[in-house]
Amino acid sequence: MSPAGPTALRAPPEGPLPPDGPRQPEGPRLPPDTVTVFGGAGTSTVESDSVRRAAARVAGAADDLRAAATQCLVASEDLTLPGTAGALWRPDTGLGLASGVGLTGSAALGPAARALEAAAHEAARRLTAHADRCDLLGWRLLRAAGLYEEAESTAERLVGALVTAGTFGIGAAFGVLGGAGLAGAGVLGAGEVAGRLGGGVLAGSGPRVVAGRAASAATRGLAPYSDEAFAGLGNGVALAQPALAQGRPGIAGGAGVLAHVARELPVLGNDDSGVRVTRLAPEDFAAGSVPAWSETGAPSVQEALTRMDGLYPGAGGAPAGTMAIQKVLGHDGAVSWTVLIPGTQSTLSADHPWDGRSDLELMAGQADGATAAIERALADSGVGPEEPVTLVGHSLGGIAATALAAQAGFAERYRVGGLVTAGSPTGLLATPPGVPVLHLEAPEDLVSQADGRSAAENPRTRDRVTVVRSLRDSTAVSDRAASGDVVQAHAVATHVRTLDLAIGSGDARVTEVADRISSRLRGTIASTTFYRTERVDP
Repeated sequence: MSPAGPTALRAPPEGPLPPDGPRQPEGPRLPPDTVTVFGGAGTSTVESDSVRRAAARVAGAADDLRAAATQCLVASEDLTLPGTAGALWRPDTGLGLASGVGLTGSAALGPAARALEAAAHEAARRLTAHADRCDLLGWRLLRAAGLYEEAESTAERLVGALVTAGTFGIGAAFGVLGGAGLAGAGVLGAGEVAGRLGGGVLAGSGPRVVAGRAASAATRGLAPYSDEAFAGLGNGVALAQPALAQGRPGIAGGAGVLAHVARELPVLGNDDSGVRVTRLAPEDFAAGSVPAWSETGAPSVQEALTRMDGLYPGAGGAPAGTMAIQKVLGHDGAVSWTVLIPGTQSTLSADHPWDGRSDLELMAGQADGATAAIERALADSGVGPEEPVTLVGHSLGGIAATALAAQAGFAERYRVGGLVTAGSPTGLLATPPGVPVLHLEAPEDLVSQADGRSAAENPRTRDRVTVVRSLRDSTAVSDRAASGDVVQAHAVATHVRTLDLAIGSGDARVTEVADRISSRLRGTIASTTFYRTERVDP
Protein backbone atom coordinates (compact mmCIF):
# COMPACT_ATOMS: atom_id res chain seq x y z
CA MET A 1 0.00 0.00 0.00
CA SER A 2 1.48 3.33 -0.97
CA PRO A 3 1.70 5.95 1.78
CA ALA A 4 -1.07 8.50 1.89
CA GLY A 5 -0.26 11.84 0.34
CA PRO A 6 -1.15 15.24 1.76
CA THR A 7 -4.42 15.41 -0.15
CA ALA A 8 -5.62 12.21 1.55
CA LEU A 9 -5.48 13.84 4.99
CA ARG A 10 -8.06 16.16 6.42
CA ALA A 11 -6.58 19.60 7.03
CA PRO A 12 -6.86 21.15 10.50
CA PRO A 13 -10.04 23.22 10.79
CA GLU A 14 -9.66 26.97 10.58
CA GLY A 15 -11.04 29.36 13.20
CA PRO A 16 -12.00 28.74 16.84
CA LEU A 17 -13.49 25.53 18.12
CA PRO A 18 -17.29 25.32 17.99
CA PRO A 19 -18.87 25.86 21.42
CA ASP A 20 -20.35 22.36 21.33
CA GLY A 21 -16.93 20.71 21.15
CA PRO A 22 -15.93 18.12 18.56
CA ARG A 23 -17.50 17.57 15.19
CA GLN A 24 -19.95 14.79 14.52
CA PRO A 25 -18.30 11.87 12.68
CA GLU A 26 -19.04 12.15 8.98
CA GLY A 27 -20.83 9.45 7.00
CA PRO A 28 -22.59 6.29 8.23
CA ARG A 29 -21.73 5.11 11.73
CA LEU A 30 -21.58 1.72 13.37
CA PRO A 31 -25.01 0.77 14.79
CA PRO A 32 -23.99 1.28 18.47
CA ASP A 33 -22.93 4.83 17.60
CA THR A 34 -26.42 5.68 16.32
CA VAL A 35 -27.94 5.29 19.81
CA THR A 36 -28.50 8.31 22.08
CA VAL A 37 -29.82 8.13 25.64
CA PHE A 38 -31.70 10.84 27.52
CA GLY A 39 -32.62 10.90 31.20
CA GLY A 40 -31.90 8.31 33.85
CA ALA A 41 -29.37 8.17 36.65
CA GLY A 42 -25.60 8.35 36.24
CA THR A 43 -23.99 10.44 33.54
CA SER A 44 -27.12 12.48 32.95
CA THR A 45 -26.56 14.08 36.35
CA VAL A 46 -23.10 15.35 35.38
CA GLU A 47 -22.76 19.11 35.09
CA SER A 48 -23.35 19.83 31.40
CA ASP A 49 -20.66 22.52 31.28
CA SER A 50 -18.08 20.02 32.58
CA VAL A 51 -18.97 17.55 29.84
CA ARG A 52 -18.75 20.26 27.20
CA ARG A 53 -15.34 21.40 28.51
CA ALA A 54 -14.04 17.82 28.44
CA ALA A 55 -15.34 17.35 24.89
CA ALA A 56 -13.76 20.65 23.81
CA ARG A 57 -10.40 19.56 25.23
CA VAL A 58 -10.59 16.31 23.30
CA ALA A 59 -11.42 18.34 20.19
CA GLY A 60 -8.37 20.53 20.85
CA ALA A 61 -6.21 17.43 21.09
CA ALA A 62 -7.63 16.26 17.76
CA ASP A 63 -6.68 19.56 16.13
CA ASP A 64 -3.15 19.39 17.61
CA LEU A 65 -2.74 15.89 16.22
CA ARG A 66 -3.83 17.03 12.77
CA ALA A 67 -1.42 19.96 12.93
CA ALA A 68 1.38 17.52 13.81
CA ALA A 69 0.37 15.32 10.87
CA THR A 70 0.60 18.31 8.55
CA GLN A 71 4.09 19.14 9.86
CA CYS A 72 5.20 15.57 9.19
CA LEU A 73 4.15 15.94 5.58
CA VAL A 74 5.83 19.32 5.25
CA ALA A 75 9.04 17.90 6.74
CA SER A 76 9.01 14.98 4.31
CA GLU A 77 8.82 17.41 1.38
CA ASP A 78 11.65 19.59 2.77
CA LEU A 79 13.98 16.59 3.05
CA THR A 80 13.94 16.00 -0.70
CA LEU A 81 15.48 18.69 -2.92
CA PRO A 82 14.09 19.17 -6.43
CA GLY A 83 16.17 17.73 -9.22
CA THR A 84 17.95 15.03 -7.19
CA ALA A 85 15.66 12.18 -8.10
CA GLY A 86 14.61 11.64 -4.51
CA ALA A 87 18.08 11.82 -2.90
CA LEU A 88 18.43 13.39 0.55
CA TRP A 89 20.89 16.30 0.83
CA ARG A 90 22.15 18.61 3.58
CA PRO A 91 22.82 21.99 1.95
CA ASP A 92 25.04 23.22 4.85
CA THR A 93 27.58 20.38 4.54
CA GLY A 94 27.06 18.91 1.12
CA LEU A 95 26.79 15.48 2.73
CA GLY A 96 24.17 12.87 2.01
CA LEU A 97 22.05 12.05 5.07
CA ALA A 98 21.86 8.39 4.31
CA SER A 99 25.60 7.69 4.17
CA GLY A 100 27.24 10.65 5.93
CA VAL A 101 29.57 11.10 2.95
CA GLY A 102 29.55 13.29 -0.10
CA LEU A 103 26.78 12.62 -2.53
CA THR A 104 28.12 10.29 -5.18
CA GLY A 105 24.90 9.35 -6.92
CA SER A 106 21.19 9.74 -6.51
CA ALA A 107 20.64 6.09 -7.27
CA ALA A 108 22.46 5.01 -4.08
CA LEU A 109 20.59 7.42 -1.84
CA GLY A 110 17.15 7.16 -3.50
CA PRO A 111 15.87 4.15 -1.51
CA ALA A 112 16.79 5.80 1.81
CA ALA A 113 15.00 8.97 0.75
CA ARG A 114 11.90 7.07 -0.20
CA ALA A 115 11.97 5.13 3.09
CA LEU A 116 12.15 8.31 5.15
CA GLU A 117 9.43 9.90 3.08
CA ALA A 118 7.21 6.82 3.56
CA ALA A 119 7.87 6.88 7.31
CA ALA A 120 6.84 10.53 7.49
CA HIS A 121 3.63 9.80 5.60
CA GLU A 122 2.89 6.81 7.83
CA ALA A 123 3.40 8.97 10.93
CA ALA A 124 1.03 11.55 9.47
CA ARG A 125 -1.54 8.88 8.73
CA ARG A 126 -1.37 7.52 12.28
CA LEU A 127 -1.62 10.99 13.79
CA THR A 128 -4.69 11.73 11.66
CA ALA A 129 -6.28 8.42 12.68
CA HIS A 130 -5.73 9.32 16.35
CA ALA A 131 -7.28 12.73 15.68
CA ASP A 132 -10.36 11.07 14.21
CA ARG A 133 -10.61 8.85 17.29
CA CYS A 134 -10.42 11.94 19.51
CA ASP A 135 -13.25 13.51 17.52
CA LEU A 136 -15.32 10.37 17.99
CA LEU A 137 -14.51 10.24 21.71
CA GLY A 138 -15.54 13.86 22.20
CA TRP A 139 -18.74 13.32 20.24
CA ARG A 140 -19.53 10.23 22.33
CA LEU A 141 -19.03 12.28 25.50
CA LEU A 142 -21.64 14.77 24.38
CA ARG A 143 -23.98 12.06 23.15
CA ALA A 144 -23.68 10.03 26.36
CA ALA A 145 -24.58 13.10 28.40
CA GLY A 146 -27.56 13.86 26.18
CA LEU A 147 -26.04 17.12 24.97
CA TYR A 148 -25.23 16.46 21.33
CA GLU A 149 -28.81 16.41 20.10
CA GLU A 150 -29.34 19.84 21.68
CA ALA A 151 -26.58 21.35 19.55
CA GLU A 152 -28.56 21.88 16.37
CA SER A 153 -27.04 24.11 13.76
CA THR A 154 -28.59 27.42 12.76
CA ALA A 155 -29.57 25.92 9.41
CA GLU A 156 -31.35 22.98 11.07
CA ARG A 157 -33.25 25.31 13.39
CA LEU A 158 -34.27 27.45 10.44
CA VAL A 159 -35.55 24.46 8.47
CA GLY A 160 -37.43 23.24 11.53
CA ALA A 161 -39.08 26.63 11.98
CA LEU A 162 -40.09 26.71 8.31
CA VAL A 163 -41.58 23.22 8.55
CA THR A 164 -43.56 24.21 11.66
CA ALA A 165 -44.85 27.36 9.96
CA GLY A 166 -45.79 25.46 6.82
CA THR A 167 -47.74 22.70 8.57
CA PHE A 168 -49.38 25.28 10.84
CA GLY A 169 -50.79 26.92 7.72
CA ILE A 170 -51.97 23.56 6.37
CA GLY A 171 -53.72 22.71 9.64
CA ALA A 172 -55.39 26.09 9.84
CA ALA A 173 -56.51 25.89 6.20
CA PHE A 174 -58.05 22.45 6.75
CA GLY A 175 -59.94 23.73 9.75
CA VAL A 176 -61.16 26.98 8.20
CA LEU A 177 -61.74 26.11 4.53
CA GLY A 178 -62.57 22.44 4.63
CA GLY A 179 -63.87 22.25 8.16
CA ALA A 180 -62.64 19.98 10.89
CA GLY A 181 -64.12 17.04 9.03
CA LEU A 182 -61.65 17.43 6.17
CA ALA A 183 -58.74 17.70 8.58
CA GLY A 184 -59.94 14.71 10.53
CA ALA A 185 -60.42 12.53 7.48
CA GLY A 186 -57.01 13.56 6.13
CA VAL A 187 -55.09 12.84 9.30
CA LEU A 188 -56.95 9.65 10.14
CA GLY A 189 -56.23 8.36 6.63
CA ALA A 190 -52.53 9.19 6.89
CA GLY A 191 -51.77 5.88 8.56
CA GLU A 192 -53.19 3.89 5.67
CA VAL A 193 -51.28 5.98 3.12
CA ALA A 194 -48.04 5.58 5.09
CA GLY A 195 -48.58 1.86 5.35
CA ARG A 196 -49.02 1.52 1.61
CA LEU A 197 -45.96 3.62 0.83
CA GLY A 198 -43.81 1.82 3.36
CA GLY A 199 -44.99 -1.71 2.88
CA GLY A 200 -46.09 -2.21 -0.67
CA VAL A 201 -44.68 0.34 -3.05
CA LEU A 202 -41.18 -1.10 -3.03
CA ALA A 203 -42.35 -4.31 -4.66
CA GLY A 204 -42.54 -4.69 -8.41
CA SER A 205 -40.55 -2.93 -11.08
CA GLY A 206 -40.39 0.16 -13.23
CA PRO A 207 -42.22 3.25 -11.97
CA ARG A 208 -43.21 1.53 -8.71
CA VAL A 209 -39.55 0.94 -7.82
CA VAL A 210 -38.67 4.54 -8.68
CA ALA A 211 -41.59 5.76 -6.58
CA GLY A 212 -40.50 3.52 -3.73
CA ARG A 213 -36.97 4.88 -3.83
CA ALA A 214 -38.28 8.43 -3.92
CA ALA A 215 -40.51 7.70 -0.93
CA SER A 216 -37.56 6.20 0.95
CA ALA A 217 -35.39 9.22 0.23
CA ALA A 218 -38.18 11.56 1.31
CA THR A 219 -38.69 9.63 4.55
CA ARG A 220 -34.99 9.83 5.40
CA GLY A 221 -34.78 13.51 4.52
CA LEU A 222 -37.93 14.65 6.30
CA ALA A 223 -37.72 12.43 9.40
CA PRO A 224 -35.60 14.90 11.44
CA TYR A 225 -38.34 17.51 11.05
CA SER A 226 -41.40 15.31 11.62
CA ASP A 227 -41.85 16.54 15.20
CA GLU A 228 -41.96 20.15 13.97
CA ALA A 229 -44.42 19.12 11.27
CA PHE A 230 -46.80 17.54 13.77
CA ALA A 231 -46.45 20.49 16.16
CA GLY A 232 -47.33 22.97 13.42
CA LEU A 233 -50.26 20.89 12.18
CA GLY A 234 -51.68 20.48 15.69
CA ASN A 235 -51.43 24.18 16.43
CA GLY A 236 -53.07 25.06 13.11
CA VAL A 237 -56.05 22.74 13.63
CA ALA A 238 -56.48 23.89 17.24
CA LEU A 239 -56.44 27.55 16.21
CA ALA A 240 -59.00 26.97 13.44
CA GLN A 241 -61.44 25.26 15.81
CA PRO A 242 -60.85 26.81 19.27
CA ALA A 243 -64.17 25.65 20.71
CA LEU A 244 -63.55 21.99 19.87
CA ALA A 245 -59.94 22.38 21.04
CA GLN A 246 -61.31 23.70 24.36
CA GLY A 247 -58.86 26.56 24.22
CA ARG A 248 -55.82 24.25 24.28
CA PRO A 249 -53.04 24.93 21.76
CA GLY A 250 -50.66 22.45 20.17
CA ILE A 251 -51.00 18.71 19.73
CA ALA A 252 -53.48 18.22 22.57
CA GLY A 253 -55.87 20.83 21.19
CA GLY A 254 -55.56 19.66 17.60
CA ALA A 255 -56.05 16.02 18.61
CA GLY A 256 -59.15 17.05 20.58
CA VAL A 257 -60.65 18.59 17.44
CA LEU A 258 -59.94 15.49 15.37
CA ALA A 259 -61.18 13.15 18.11
CA HIS A 260 -64.50 14.99 18.02
CA VAL A 261 -64.61 14.45 14.27
CA ALA A 262 -63.90 10.73 14.71
CA ARG A 263 -66.80 10.41 17.13
CA GLU A 264 -69.30 12.47 15.16
CA LEU A 265 -68.84 11.72 11.47
CA PRO A 266 -70.96 8.69 10.45
CA VAL A 267 -68.33 7.48 7.98
CA LEU A 268 -65.78 7.18 10.78
CA GLY A 269 -67.83 5.41 13.42
CA ASN A 270 -70.29 7.54 15.23
CA ASP A 271 -71.10 6.76 18.82
CA ASP A 272 -69.73 7.16 22.33
CA SER A 273 -69.43 3.42 22.81
CA GLY A 274 -68.38 1.58 25.90
CA VAL A 275 -65.99 -1.35 25.84
CA ARG A 276 -66.19 -5.03 26.69
CA VAL A 277 -63.38 -7.52 27.31
CA THR A 278 -63.74 -11.25 26.74
CA ARG A 279 -61.30 -14.04 27.63
CA LEU A 280 -59.97 -15.87 24.59
CA ALA A 281 -59.65 -19.64 24.23
CA PRO A 282 -56.90 -21.39 22.22
CA GLU A 283 -59.32 -22.09 19.37
CA ASP A 284 -59.91 -18.35 18.97
CA PHE A 285 -56.39 -17.99 17.54
CA ALA A 286 -55.72 -18.71 13.87
CA ALA A 287 -53.29 -21.53 14.75
CA GLY A 288 -55.75 -23.11 17.17
CA SER A 289 -53.39 -22.50 20.09
CA VAL A 290 -52.10 -19.62 22.18
CA PRO A 291 -48.51 -18.39 21.70
CA ALA A 292 -45.84 -20.73 23.10
CA TRP A 293 -44.51 -18.10 25.50
CA SER A 294 -47.78 -17.91 27.44
CA GLU A 295 -46.49 -20.22 30.20
CA THR A 296 -43.07 -18.63 30.72
CA GLY A 297 -42.11 -15.28 32.18
CA ALA A 298 -40.14 -12.91 29.97
CA PRO A 299 -36.41 -13.04 30.83
CA SER A 300 -35.82 -9.50 29.57
CA VAL A 301 -37.51 -6.33 28.36
CA GLN A 302 -36.51 -7.26 24.80
CA GLU A 303 -38.34 -10.57 25.07
CA ALA A 304 -41.45 -8.89 26.48
CA LEU A 305 -41.49 -6.51 23.51
CA THR A 306 -40.87 -9.31 21.01
CA ARG A 307 -43.96 -11.12 22.33
CA MET A 308 -46.05 -8.16 21.22
CA ASP A 309 -46.02 -9.40 17.62
CA GLY A 310 -48.07 -12.41 18.73
CA LEU A 311 -50.96 -10.09 19.55
CA TYR A 312 -51.35 -8.68 16.04
CA PRO A 313 -53.77 -10.49 13.68
CA GLY A 314 -51.31 -10.63 10.78
CA ALA A 315 -48.26 -11.82 12.71
CA GLY A 316 -49.55 -13.95 15.56
CA GLY A 317 -53.00 -14.94 14.37
CA ALA A 318 -54.74 -13.30 17.32
CA PRO A 319 -58.20 -11.76 16.82
CA ALA A 320 -58.21 -8.01 16.27
CA GLY A 321 -58.15 -6.03 19.50
CA THR A 322 -56.29 -8.66 21.55
CA MET A 323 -54.20 -7.84 24.62
CA ALA A 324 -52.48 -10.12 27.16
CA ILE A 325 -52.01 -10.12 30.93
CA GLN A 326 -49.41 -12.47 32.42
CA LYS A 327 -49.20 -13.48 36.06
CA VAL A 328 -45.71 -14.44 37.22
CA LEU A 329 -44.61 -16.13 40.43
CA GLY A 330 -41.06 -15.05 41.28
CA HIS A 331 -38.28 -17.07 42.90
CA ASP A 332 -39.13 -15.48 46.23
CA GLY A 333 -42.80 -16.38 45.91
CA ALA A 334 -43.87 -12.82 45.10
CA VAL A 335 -46.53 -12.28 42.44
CA SER A 336 -46.13 -9.73 39.65
CA TRP A 337 -48.07 -8.95 36.49
CA THR A 338 -47.15 -7.95 32.94
CA VAL A 339 -49.61 -6.28 30.57
CA LEU A 340 -48.79 -6.50 26.84
CA ILE A 341 -50.63 -3.82 24.87
CA PRO A 342 -50.39 -3.75 21.03
CA GLY A 343 -50.80 -0.74 18.78
CA THR A 344 -53.27 0.64 16.27
CA GLN A 345 -54.93 -1.99 14.10
CA SER A 346 -57.41 0.20 12.25
CA THR A 347 -56.93 3.77 11.07
CA LEU A 348 -60.64 4.57 11.06
CA SER A 349 -62.92 3.86 14.02
CA ALA A 350 -63.41 0.14 14.37
CA ASP A 351 -65.44 -2.30 16.47
CA HIS A 352 -62.54 -2.43 18.91
CA PRO A 353 -60.66 0.43 20.62
CA TRP A 354 -57.26 -0.17 18.99
CA ASP A 355 -58.03 2.38 16.29
CA GLY A 356 -57.29 5.93 15.17
CA ARG A 357 -60.06 7.33 17.32
CA SER A 358 -58.39 6.06 20.51
CA ASP A 359 -55.07 7.46 19.28
CA LEU A 360 -56.59 10.93 19.00
CA GLU A 361 -58.45 10.70 22.32
CA LEU A 362 -55.28 9.65 24.12
CA MET A 363 -53.26 12.48 22.57
CA ALA A 364 -56.02 14.90 23.58
CA GLY A 365 -56.14 13.60 27.15
CA GLN A 366 -59.78 12.55 26.74
CA ALA A 367 -61.60 9.43 27.89
CA ASP A 368 -60.75 6.59 25.52
CA GLY A 369 -61.62 2.97 24.92
CA ALA A 370 -58.09 1.55 25.13
CA THR A 371 -57.33 2.51 28.73
CA ALA A 372 -60.86 1.51 29.75
CA ALA A 373 -60.32 -1.94 28.22
CA ILE A 374 -56.98 -2.38 30.01
CA GLU A 375 -58.52 -1.52 33.37
CA ARG A 376 -61.39 -3.96 32.81
CA ALA A 377 -58.97 -6.74 31.93
CA LEU A 378 -56.86 -6.02 35.03
CA ALA A 379 -59.95 -6.14 37.22
CA ASP A 380 -61.00 -9.46 35.66
CA SER A 381 -57.49 -10.89 36.23
CA GLY A 382 -57.72 -10.32 39.97
CA VAL A 383 -54.56 -8.22 40.41
CA GLY A 384 -53.87 -7.51 44.09
CA PRO A 385 -53.23 -3.93 45.26
CA GLU A 386 -49.63 -4.70 46.33
CA GLU A 387 -48.71 -6.85 43.33
CA PRO A 388 -46.60 -4.81 40.87
CA VAL A 389 -47.96 -4.34 37.35
CA THR A 390 -45.55 -3.70 34.46
CA LEU A 391 -47.11 -2.05 31.41
CA VAL A 392 -45.48 -2.82 28.04
CA GLY A 393 -46.93 -1.09 24.98
CA HIS A 394 -46.18 -0.61 21.30
CA SER A 395 -47.47 2.43 19.40
CA LEU A 396 -51.00 3.19 20.66
CA GLY A 397 -50.41 0.63 23.40
CA GLY A 398 -47.50 2.70 24.68
CA ILE A 399 -49.59 5.88 24.79
CA ALA A 400 -52.36 4.05 26.68
CA ALA A 401 -49.87 2.52 29.11
CA THR A 402 -48.26 5.89 29.84
CA ALA A 403 -51.63 7.59 30.21
CA LEU A 404 -52.68 4.96 32.76
CA ALA A 405 -49.45 5.25 34.72
CA ALA A 406 -49.94 9.02 34.84
CA GLN A 407 -53.45 8.74 36.31
CA ALA A 408 -53.58 9.20 40.07
CA GLY A 409 -56.63 6.97 40.32
CA PHE A 410 -54.88 4.10 38.55
CA ALA A 411 -51.89 4.33 40.89
CA GLU A 412 -54.28 4.12 43.84
CA ARG A 413 -55.81 0.89 42.55
CA TYR A 414 -52.64 -0.76 41.24
CA ARG A 415 -48.96 -0.70 42.07
CA VAL A 416 -47.15 0.29 38.85
CA GLY A 417 -43.89 -1.66 38.77
CA GLY A 418 -42.56 -0.45 35.42
CA LEU A 419 -43.41 1.04 32.03
CA VAL A 420 -41.97 0.25 28.58
CA THR A 421 -43.03 1.92 25.33
CA ALA A 422 -41.81 1.38 21.77
CA GLY A 423 -42.62 3.77 18.94
CA SER A 424 -45.07 5.75 21.09
CA PRO A 425 -45.49 9.55 21.33
CA THR A 426 -45.37 9.99 25.12
CA GLY A 427 -43.49 13.27 25.59
CA LEU A 428 -46.60 15.17 26.72
CA LEU A 429 -47.39 12.72 29.54
CA ALA A 430 -45.91 12.69 33.04
CA THR A 431 -44.91 9.49 34.84
CA PRO A 432 -44.89 8.88 38.60
CA PRO A 433 -41.57 9.18 40.45
CA GLY A 434 -39.99 5.93 41.54
CA VAL A 435 -41.41 3.96 38.60
CA PRO A 436 -38.74 2.80 36.09
CA VAL A 437 -39.74 4.00 32.62
CA LEU A 438 -38.08 3.12 29.31
CA HIS A 439 -39.04 4.73 25.98
CA LEU A 440 -37.68 3.50 22.62
CA GLU A 441 -37.89 5.84 19.62
CA ALA A 442 -36.39 6.56 16.20
CA PRO A 443 -36.68 9.83 14.25
CA GLU A 444 -37.68 7.83 11.17
CA ASP A 445 -40.58 6.31 13.13
CA LEU A 446 -43.12 9.03 12.39
CA VAL A 447 -45.58 7.71 15.00
CA SER A 448 -43.22 8.42 17.89
CA GLN A 449 -42.88 12.04 16.71
CA ALA A 450 -46.66 12.64 16.64
CA ASP A 451 -46.59 14.46 19.99
CA GLY A 452 -44.63 17.28 18.35
CA ARG A 453 -41.54 16.53 20.40
CA SER A 454 -38.26 14.91 19.51
CA ALA A 455 -36.82 12.27 21.82
CA ALA A 456 -34.45 14.92 23.19
CA GLU A 457 -37.49 16.85 24.43
CA ASN A 458 -39.01 13.95 26.36
CA PRO A 459 -39.14 14.49 30.15
CA ARG A 460 -35.88 13.45 31.80
CA THR A 461 -35.81 12.14 35.33
CA ARG A 462 -33.72 9.67 37.29
CA ASP A 463 -36.32 6.96 36.63
CA ARG A 464 -37.31 7.88 33.07
CA VAL A 465 -35.00 7.01 30.18
CA THR A 466 -35.50 7.59 26.45
CA VAL A 467 -33.36 5.66 23.97
CA VAL A 468 -33.36 6.98 20.42
CA ARG A 469 -31.57 5.57 17.39
CA SER A 470 -30.95 7.23 14.04
CA LEU A 471 -31.59 4.48 11.51
CA ARG A 472 -30.45 6.47 8.49
CA ASP A 473 -26.98 7.06 10.00
CA SER A 474 -26.28 3.34 10.54
CA THR A 475 -23.96 1.20 8.44
CA ALA A 476 -26.24 -1.82 8.94
CA VAL A 477 -28.21 -2.77 5.83
CA SER A 478 -31.36 -3.57 7.83
CA ASP A 479 -31.26 -0.18 9.55
CA ARG A 480 -30.80 1.69 6.28
CA ALA A 481 -33.75 -0.19 4.79
CA ALA A 482 -35.92 0.63 7.80
CA SER A 483 -34.94 4.30 7.62
CA GLY A 484 -36.76 4.67 4.32
CA ASP A 485 -39.80 2.56 5.21
CA VAL A 486 -42.29 3.95 7.72
CA VAL A 487 -43.62 0.46 8.49
CA GLN A 488 -40.21 -1.09 9.21
CA ALA A 489 -39.12 1.94 11.20
CA HIS A 490 -42.18 1.51 13.42
CA ALA A 491 -41.91 -2.27 13.75
CA VAL A 492 -41.43 -3.92 17.14
CA ALA A 493 -38.27 -5.68 15.92
CA THR A 494 -36.62 -2.35 15.04
CA HIS A 495 -37.12 -1.04 18.57
CA VAL A 496 -35.96 -4.31 20.12
CA ARG A 497 -32.69 -3.95 18.19
CA THR A 498 -32.37 -0.40 19.53
CA LEU A 499 -32.60 -1.68 23.10
CA ASP A 500 -30.15 -4.51 22.34
CA LEU A 501 -27.59 -1.99 21.09
CA ALA A 502 -28.14 0.38 24.01
CA ILE A 503 -27.69 -2.38 26.59
CA GLY A 504 -24.72 -3.79 24.66
CA SER A 505 -23.04 -0.39 24.85
CA GLY A 506 -22.96 -0.69 28.63
CA ASP A 507 -24.75 2.62 29.22
CA ALA A 508 -25.47 2.56 32.96
CA ARG A 509 -28.69 4.55 32.62
CA VAL A 510 -30.23 2.01 30.25
CA THR A 511 -29.05 -1.11 32.05
CA GLU A 512 -30.17 0.22 35.45
CA VAL A 513 -33.73 0.93 34.32
CA ALA A 514 -33.94 -2.22 32.15
CA ASP A 515 -32.76 -4.40 35.05
CA ARG A 516 -35.33 -2.90 37.41
CA ILE A 517 -38.10 -3.62 34.92
CA SER A 518 -36.85 -7.10 33.98
CA SER A 519 -36.87 -8.20 37.60
CA ARG A 520 -40.67 -7.86 37.51
CA LEU A 521 -41.02 -9.90 34.30
CA ARG A 522 -39.12 -13.02 35.27
CA GLY A 523 -40.48 -15.91 37.34
CA THR A 524 -40.60 -19.65 37.90
CA ILE A 525 -44.29 -20.07 37.06
CA ALA A 526 -46.32 -18.01 34.62
CA SER A 527 -49.83 -18.04 33.23
CA THR A 528 -51.24 -15.72 30.58
CA THR A 529 -54.79 -14.64 29.90
CA PHE A 530 -55.62 -13.21 26.48
CA TYR A 531 -58.46 -10.72 26.13
CA ARG A 532 -60.41 -9.60 23.10
CA THR A 533 -61.68 -6.02 23.42
CA GLU A 534 -64.76 -4.67 21.65
CA ARG A 535 -66.70 -1.45 21.44
CA VAL A 536 -70.30 -1.93 22.61
CA ASP A 537 -73.35 0.23 23.14
CA PRO A 538 -73.23 1.76 26.61
